[in-house]
Amino acid sequence: MTDQTVSPDGSAYAPELRRRAGHLVELAAAIERSLVMTMADDVDASPSGPEGRLCRALLERNVHQLHRAADDLRSTALRFRTRADELDAAVESAA
Repeated sequence: MTDQTVSPDGSAYAPELRRRAGHLVELAAAIERSLVMTMADDVDASPSGPEGRLCRALLERNVHQLHRAADDLRSTALRFRTRADELDAAVESAA
C-alpha cells in the first residue's frame, strides 16, 4: 500500500473517505431502526416453554450482535474521517 500522505492526490481521496464514513453511519442507523431491534422487547409475543425460551435467547443474541455490528460501522467511519483529516493535513503541510 502506498502512502498517500506525501502525494498531492491524498486530499482528493479524503472526500471519498468522508463519503464512505457517512454511508457507514447511515447503515448503522438503519440497522438500529430495523424492526428486529424491537422484537426482543416484545415479551408478550414470546412463545412459552423450552422452545420459546431458546427462540428468545437466540433473538436477544442476534440483536446484541446487530448492535455490535452497528457500533463497528461507526468505529470504522470514525477511522475513515480521522484518516481523511490526516491526508488533508499532510497535503496542507506539504504545500
